[in-house]
Amino acid sequence: MASVWFVFFLPLLCVGVRAQPEKAKLISLNSSLSPKYGSPMGWASPSGLFAFGFYPQGSGFSVGIWLVGTDENTVVWTANRDDPPASANAKLYFTEDGKLLLQTEEGSEISITDGSGPAVAASMLDSGSFVLYDQNLSVIWNSFSYPTDTLLGGQNLDSNKKMVSSESRSNHSSGWFFLAMQGDGNLVSYPVNSSGESDDSYWSSGTSSASRLNFYSTQLSLNTEGALYLSSGMSSLIIQTFRNSSNPSKNKTTIYRATFDPDGIFRLYSHRFENNGSSNESIVWSSLSDQCDVKGFCGFNSYCSNPGAKAECHCLPGFAFNNPSEKIRGCSRIFNGDDCSKMNNQLISYNITTLENTGWGDYPYYKKSMKMEECSKFCLDDCNCGAALYRNGSCYKYKLPVRYGRINRNETATALLKGHLQRVKSAYRPPPAPMNTEVKIDGKKTLILVLSLSLGSIAFLCLVIAISSFWVYRHQVWSYRQLSEEVNLGSTEEFTLQSFSYDELEKATDGFREELGRGCYGAVYKGTIERDNKVVAVKRLEKVVEQGEKEFQAEMTAIGQTHHRNLVRLLGFCIEGSKKLLVYEFMRNGSLADLLFNAEKRSIWKVRVRIALELARGYSICTRSASPKSSTVT
Repeated sequence: MASVWFVFFLPLLCVGVRAQPEKAKLISLNSSLSPKYGSPMGWASPSGLFAFGFYPQGSGFSVGIWLVGTDENTVVWTANRDDPPASANAKLYFTEDGKLLLQTEEGSEISITDGSGPAVAASMLDSGSFVLYDQNLSVIWNSFSYPTDTLLGGQNLDSNKKMVSSESRSNHSSGWFFLAMQGDGNLVSYPVNSSGESDDSYWSSGTSSASRLNFYSTQLSLNTEGALYLSSGMSSLIIQTFRNSSNPSKNKTTIYRATFDPDGIFRLYSHRFENNGSSNESIVWSSLSDQCDVKGFCGFNSYCSNPGAKAECHCLPGFAFNNPSEKIRGCSRIFNGDDCSKMNNQLISYNITTLENTGWGDYPYYKKSMKMEECSKFCLDDCNCGAALYRNGSCYKYKLPVRYGRINRNETATALLKGHLQRVKSAYRPPPAPMNTEVKIDGKKTLILVLSLSLGSIAFLCLVIAISSFWVYRHQVWSYRQLSEEVNLGSTEEFTLQSFSYDELEKATDGFREELGRGCYGAVYKGTIERDNKVVAVKRLEKVVEQGEKEFQAEMTAIGQTHHRNLVRLLGFCIEGSKKLLVYEFMRNGSLADLLFNAEKRSIWKVRVRIALELARGYSICTRSASPKSSTVT
């Protein structure tokens, strides 16, 4: 009898006509639940297969819906999943004015059904949906509209919606992966710490082109017979079927659920309930068979291997797990990598450890053709290099942390990992021979002489340029005044500073991940602005607390109004409380310091003279363009 009612009631609920609350157990106003011993913890559906209320989580209790099992219950929905668990003294109360509230031990009230109007009754249905009714006995809120990590029979995941995995099977707060029903018709899996770009995805339905052939949005659906498919929301056109329906059995009841599991794999489960009260759970479909295919399964600075049925995570040599019980949180170095750039009093030695058939998903900051031995030395001599890949005769250098690492038999690359070998105090280094001392002294005298002549020449050139610039300046001021009398110059988008939010710049720089350099007022990071896909340099100011807001904005405005080919252009800014950031155009040729002092890029004398002239022109433009305010004159 219960199964006949279930078949009759579910279609009415799904198509949105008035539900039949008399077929379900109505929950009246002023009803309540509590996890206290002796109090009811949940409201069950008519068949007893589903229940809504308190379930144990960690050291407390959460509010949700679960499928009742023989051995253990299966949570299929959680309210306010990222809130801390409530204590045993909490209370779930269906108030007299029609609100469903969680009353905590501390006295605060948290809404369970945000966005719903006043209700007069509620029901836990055999479909697995918890619903609220208005005075006309029409459904005004249901849990099916707000999936967390699971779809049940008759439930949809609409376009531009997503499901987020749970952190673990016992912790149902938001986890490490999400499944997105994209607006382009693709169903795609991503790690949560990604930007949502195609390079970060690890599974896709591949249905974006099919979706463009119809005029309606695409949705993911699961019916009560276990069919999991993508369809056009309005036309009911089936775009792709992941699993077909199963024939119902007369001797058993089968409940299907599609869950985006904590390991980042989307699976379809069947729960068969026998007439004798026993139940059986099995997997009938899975988006992936190899857990190592899930990007981010093992976290930063680690790699995934799959020697058997279950994948394993391992730290790279020289690293240790941040939390051995949660390996998805990645690994950190067991030595201080900053020692590489601080070798004044100590000699730091490193070695290279190799891993065959290993790769990861990040982009290298340097690539060059060479032998493997040269690649190892190349990484050892570079303080920025934390690891390298040698593939097909080319060396790829990477900064830490690296991500999406895995061992794959089809991978031809060899990973070269820098590790700490030993630390030797400089006091034990043998003294240099006397003959070498004389050579060094002569060398220092020569160096001082060359530097003195060079600096003197540059100073003389700067003086000549400054005098010339003064006369050029007077001429250009006159020309500008003539021009301003004839043409009304208005602001354009090209010369207007853009305002960015802190979150936008944090996303553009991937969490301020790639540092380009550091100065006395802060660090500069490489980033990409999503608005126009433009590569920029973001300077995060760290020592401007004492500087007033008006003075900072005046200085920023003055810099933004200065445009010349010899000056790096200021594109925008961010001011949020104490967070102050400047967005400059990206210098693809590197910094002036690299060009002057880097041995590999050291320029000839002609180039240095040209640089001095260009610097002087840039300085002249700065002094002419800046407004004569105390906040901008240095």
